[in-house]
Order: sequence, then structure tokens, then C-alpha cells
Amino acid sequence: MYKLLIVTDREDIRQMFLEQIDWARLSCRPPKVVEGAEEAITLLNSSAVDAVGIHLAETKASPLVRFLNYGRPSLPMFAVYSSLEKQMAVLRDTRQLLDRLHQDFSDDSYDEETMLSIQRDELIHSMLSGEHADWERMESLLKLTRLRVNADGGCVLYEIDMPQGDVFSDHHYHAQRRLERALRNNFFGRYVEGIFYAVAVLTPRHIRLLCIPMMNEAEEEMESFAARADEHVQDSITRIKEYLDLDMEVVSAVCLENLRAFVESEKETY
Repeated sequence: MYKLLIVTDREDIRQMFLEQIDWARLSCRPPKVVEGAEEAITLLNSSAVDAVGIHLAETKASPLVRFLNYGRPSLPMFAVYSSLEKQMAVLRDTRQLLDRLHQDFSDDSYDEETMLSIQRDELIHSMLSGEHADWERMESLLKLTRLRVNADGGCVLYEIDMPQGDVFSDHHYHAQRRLERALRNNFFGRYVEGIFYAVAVLTPRHIRLLCIPMMNEAEEEMESFAARADEHVQDSITRIKEYLDLDMEVVSAVCLENLRAFVESEKETY
């Protein structure tokens, strides 16, 4: 049974969590519910918790958020709403993530942190594939998987063509996912100098790359951000050619207002 921590000073939300949710059906114990950040930090230092939800004013929540970012960077954080319907959807996503994080690792070398990283990568792939049309749910999943990006900052979206993609796929088993992992781990990277590079191989020829500012980075002019991203992208493409002998051509590079603008543009497309 999973153990959750709820931190809120709203009495109506406290009552919803304590009285209106069938926790056994979610494979959870009735949650610990506290009113403030300091009480939550004390509890986290003395008890094991599987996930935490916070509904406080930003100034009141900031000590707890700092504690979680630096002291518990792999602890899932779920969104808290006053609407029971919205909250149940979030709790179902949380339960699904916890099931994956706590599955039996006996035959693999994966720990929970590695599994959380895998879940982040899968979320990014599905987002870039246009599978998430609901921004509110996407924002909730970003928080849940602890993907530390600034969703309000300007982004750059690259559409990349790989002319040899069909041939590469014919000669490599599970080629698209293997290539995607290589691009993420060895070339574009994830977090590089304040930018998160989200990459997905959508078809043998079509690669999508979204450059997103990281959380807590200083605000930067879009022109400067785009120039830094482009330098890294072009350098990565050169190294991909050198090490993998694969040509990649940037078809388009578009500046977007924020991550929400990307998700909503995909909703219109699909």
C-alpha cells in the first residue's frame, strides 16, 4: 500500500482527501495530511513517503519545494485540486507511476531513480508524438515525473529529416527506439547548460527536438536562447555524422512562446 503526503492549508481540500476518496481502491493507505511546509519537511525526514501533493501559496510552499528539489529529487509530486473529479484523474496517474517505480527489479539493474528517468523519457516521447492534447494533464505529468523544466519559458522546436532512416531501420532491430536513446544519451543530451533537449524519433526519417529552458534558470531573451540551442544542435548533428555516419538535415526551427503553445499546437494538428 502506497503512502502519500498531502500538504495544504485549505480545509475543503483536507476534507476531500480524508473523507471522499476510497484509498484502498488506489492501493494507498489513507494519506498523511499536514498544513504547512515545515511540518511536511519534519515528516519527510522521519517517515518514508511514496509521493507528495502540495496546495499552498507559492511563498508558503517555497521551503518545501526547495527541500524536495535538492533533498528528494526523485520523489513524485502530484498536483492537488479542489475538484474531486480532477483529483481522482491525478491520483490514477500517480498510482500508475508508482506501480512502475516499485515493480520487481530482481532481474534487472534498474533502481527507482533509473525507472523514473525511463518514465520521463516515455512521457517526452509521447508528448512529441502528439499524444497529449490536454495541457492541464501534461503539466500534471511533468510535475509527477519531476521533469525540471520551465513550462512558461520560450522554446525552440526542430523538425529534422534523416534521409538514410529507412535503410538504417532495415539493418537495426528496434532501430527507432535505439537511435532515440543514443541521441538522448550520447549526442543531444538531456540537460545541457540550462536547456533541456527533448528528442523523439517519430518515423525512420522524422526526428523532433524541442529545446526547453530548465527550471530556476535566469530569464533569457528568446534570440539568445535560440542561438545557444542552435549551436548545440548543429554541433550534435556534426558529431552524429562523425560517429554514426548518419546525415541529418534541419527542415525547420520554430520559436514558441512556451511549452503549452507546443502542446496546444499538436492538439490542432492531430
